[in-house]
Amino acid sequence: MEKFYITTAIYYVNSKPHIGSVSEAIAADVIARYKRLSNFDVFFSTGTDEHSQKIEAKAKELGIDPQKFVDEAASLWKTIFDRFNISYSRFIRTSDPDHTEVVKDFFVKMYEKGDIYLSTYEGWYCVRDETFLKDSELVEGKCPHCGGEVQRLSEDNYFFRLSKYRDDLLKFYLENPQFVEPESRYNELLNILKGGLQDISVTRKSFKFGIHVPFDEEHTIYVWYDALINYVSAIGYLTNKEMFSKYWPADLHLIGKDITRFHGIVWPAMLMSMGLPLPKKIFAHGFWNLEGMKMSKSLGNVVDPVEFAENFSKLSNITFAKSVDVLRYYLSREAIFGLDGDFRMESFFRRYNSDLANDYGNLINRTLNMLSKYRNLEVPPYSVDDEFVAFAKSKFNQYKEYMEKYALSFALDRVFEIISYLNNYIQVKEPWKLSKETGKLNVVLDTLLEGIAYVSVLLQPFMPNITAFILDEFGVENRNISEYDGQILKKNVLNLFEPIFPRLEKEKIDLDKKTEENEDNVIEISKVKYDDFAKLDLRVAKILSAKRVKNSDKLIELKVSLGKEERTIVAGIGKFYSEEGLIGKKIVIVANLEERRLMGITSQGMLLAASTSNKENLSLLTVDKDIEEGAKIS
Repeated sequence: MEKFYITTAIYYVNSKPHIGSVSEAIAADVIARYKRLSNFDVFFSTGTDEHSQKIEAKAKELGIDPQKFVDEAASLWKTIFDRFNISYSRFIRTSDPDHTEVVKDFFVKMYEKGDIYLSTYEGWYCVRDETFLKDSELVEGKCPHCGGEVQRLSEDNYFFRLSKYRDDLLKFYLENPQFVEPESRYNELLNILKGGLQDISVTRKSFKFGIHVPFDEEHTIYVWYDALINYVSAIGYLTNKEMFSKYWPADLHLIGKDITRFHGIVWPAMLMSMGLPLPKKIFAHGFWNLEGMKMSKSLGNVVDPVEFAENFSKLSNITFAKSVDVLRYYLSREAIFGLDGDFRMESFFRRYNSDLANDYGNLINRTLNMLSKYRNLEVPPYSVDDEFVAFAKSKFNQYKEYMEKYALSFALDRVFEIISYLNNYIQVKEPWKLSKETGKLNVVLDTLLEGIAYVSVLLQPFMPNITAFILDEFGVENRNISEYDGQILKKNVLNLFEPIFPRLEKEKIDLDKKTEENEDNVIEISKVKYDDFAKLDLRVAKILSAKRVKNSDKLIELKVSLGKEERTIVAGIGKFYSEEGLIGKKIVIVANLEERRLMGITSQGMLLAASTSNKENLSLLTVDKDIEEGAKIS
């Protein structure tokens, strides 16, 4: 059986998990479950990063021992991950004894090799990000990453000869262009390598909570050096040579886009120093915004995932476990994995009602009710429609291709195309008219039952609780993800059960928006003639690239694809969208608008968007299904 070793970054324990950190663990879990169900021997590692100056300072502020602080914090993280069905093989902590020994072993061997040496560090340091900074990196005298204050340091440190591995790393990058994804992150690191590398400090003397240098107890090993090594500690680098040789190198390091330099440059160089193989792939995902704004603890607009799932459970009258699955589905479907996403309550409820309640849930309810009415819940003899079998096979091939590329939202699109096919199949075949044609009715019912079972198999990585219930009810024994073979149901008689996704009526949904109803806010809409409207050529366009227009705080230059052609559109959306957050979106544009020059750039069309009355928020008009680029809107 082929192995697959996947890791998340390990998480700082100085604050509670939020939707961003949990979303990374969920994505890794989806991939790990998919691989297991595809007959891979999977090891999935995640955990907590516990040694740092800010942890020591936080514990001191609270008046407790640092180890007690991290013990309690790590327990909270682990509990939340367990409640969200994160199926890790190991939850590693950097305070684990075996990890501590591995870090010491790395340090001593690299020192003996001459790759670590003692010198003096003089420069800037950001405590919040645990990052050393050069003068040229500061932005208005502050950290370029978090915007926080920095300290001027001058202290004896041990340094890692990172510069020694620059040429080897550059050669590796040029020979392995898929090593870091998305491509924008690869290019960013490649440019850093081309510009040269400087040696980096790997110890501190100003705090004591952490792993000390074995031969120099005054020095505490730098948090990033310590943390990166968890990936080999987790699989028994010193304690289980057989397991380590089986799973290393890692097949996938899944990380946030803000820590690519450490993972894409420092970590590979450390491995080269130790004579160990490099990981096969580093995938840097984007961040989640909240209602169009950057999610930030300092702004107080982070989403507590447990609280959110509990509240939705009460609102929708479903169990917490099912509510977790709904959230897992939304996070996997709503954004293109690798780019920034925007968590919006309106889109969350729309996904729930449209995708889950209407499409998937209603398909199950209608089919079981028809099976009860026409066959007393007895499963018809094996007689699946050949056209459905062919369609399911073609969609599985696309689903598999996207899952292997970690394009999770696109893989889900393929599953819901099968669900749409089955819902349309009911309308086309009209089983209510076939009560006297037993053979035809059997084909329709059996096709629907088999189809529901098969899409539930494909949805397992995303919604493990809900799909386990459905597959149990349908008697599906072989739940491995594979091409549809025409018959997976094993039960002869099924049962009716309550709707899995009760539809939420509009009046029940509280979007935390106060609507003012008074005569002053009445909107008067002038009418246009149909012939005038018909002159507009509205098309679906996919955003290929986005960059801010120089000397403008609101204009963004977009390159969009209309299928057979590409165009440039300049739009005043810079205050509401980041460049990365736009890439990959399918928007609606007016394609036959006359060209205009804006800031010296020719704009070849206009995108459609809605804004609030006070102009403080704006939302692009996008398509909610995978419609081909250039499709005409009518």
